[in-house]
Amino acid sequence: MYDFDKERDRKQTNCRKWSPKIIKEKFHLGEDAIPLDLADIDFECLPEIREAMIARAEMGEYSYTSVTDDFYEAVIDWNKRRFDLDLKKEWIRLTFGTVSTLHYIVQAFTNENESVLINTPAYAPFAEAIETNHRQLCCSPLVLKDHRYFLDFEDIEKQMQTKSVKVFIFCSPQNPSGRVWSSAELKKVVDLCLEYDVLLVCDEIHRDILFEREKFSSIFKVHPEITQKCILCLSPNKAFNLGGLKVSYVVIPNEKIRETLYQQLSKNAITSPHVFAVPAMIAAYQHGEQWLDELTVYMKRNFEIFYDFMAKNLPKIKVMKADSSFLAWLDVSDFFNDEADMTAFFKQARLTTVPGSYFVQNGEGFVRLNLAITQKMLQEVLNRMKEVYDQLEKL
Repeated sequence: MYDFDKERDRKQTNCRKWSPKIIKEKFHLGEDAIPLDLADIDFECLPEIREAMIARAEMGEYSYTSVTDDFYEAVIDWNKRRFDLDLKKEWIRLTFGTVSTLHYIVQAFTNENESVLINTPAYAPFAEAIETNHRQLCCSPLVLKDHRYFLDFEDIEKQMQTKSVKVFIFCSPQNPSGRVWSSAELKKVVDLCLEYDVLLVCDEIHRDILFEREKFSSIFKVHPEITQKCILCLSPNKAFNLGGLKVSYVVIPNEKIRETLYQQLSKNAITSPHVFAVPAMIAAYQHGEQWLDELTVYMKRNFEIFYDFMAKNLPKIKVMKADSSFLAWLDVSDFFNDEADMTAFFKQARLTTVPGSYFVQNGEGFVRLNLAITQKMLQEVLNRMKEVYDQLEKL
């Protein structure tokens, strides 16, 4: 059994999330602030990851390195065990973070002013990868129904038809809501991409923490043809908290697509990997299954505590049910007049958050909170929110 209740002082680790300097400059809060903005986890790392990195450090040299066969074996075995995917070594390429990879994909498969599609609300770097490379950003808003998001297939098809979309960057599970798309929904996405000859770039980096594993399907499982028109973006960073190592990888079965992206990586001087990334990722995939399963149970309980407390004590703030990950997506539109009021609320509660406006479009009236914290700290977060909420209700 792993101890996810163990309290840790992350301020001493130079992590961005808990940096007093960043919290003061960005949020104008002091030492007692609890950061809930950055999407990482507060729990102690899997011991085998730490041991693997120490063993590598003790070798005493940190020069250019290469990807070893045991890396590919770990990736293939993990994807088979956890997601029933049959991957081949030649399909896999280690990259340096999913966000930078999206930039390289946009550069490789589109020309300036060509259209790239995303669903909104969306993780802001999706849009940045498109617009900073001078491509046309096309947004298909998700439909909100009964506090749950749904894909608008008519709008997606319209965008593909009228704007000559070349690439669809699709998030599964969805960030910021944690929504897991059904196999039927994924098949419709695939059918549209195949019909309109759109390259599907599927970001599945939030897939490792699933509260009902049987409801998740990787995009490769829903339609065999899409493997020839798809780039699958994967990473252990979210589940195992390896963001600082920039360890991620793509899976590309189609040789032509694979070579096109590899050429773009070379143009951007993306060559040898981070010396600690490979051993860390191998350790996560070879030894992290029980740790991840226990973390998932802990996170599911965190959400249950959060849902129950919010419904009883802050009823005007609606929490969307998350199917995955550790990010809570709150509809605050019934309680706050605007984002300024919401920001003031969380500042008074001494909590940092990500406002809905960050998520490109259609996020107004929402806020995202990171619940990957100890349950003791979660209770403190809830108590702070209730205190400010009660004060406002009395006005």
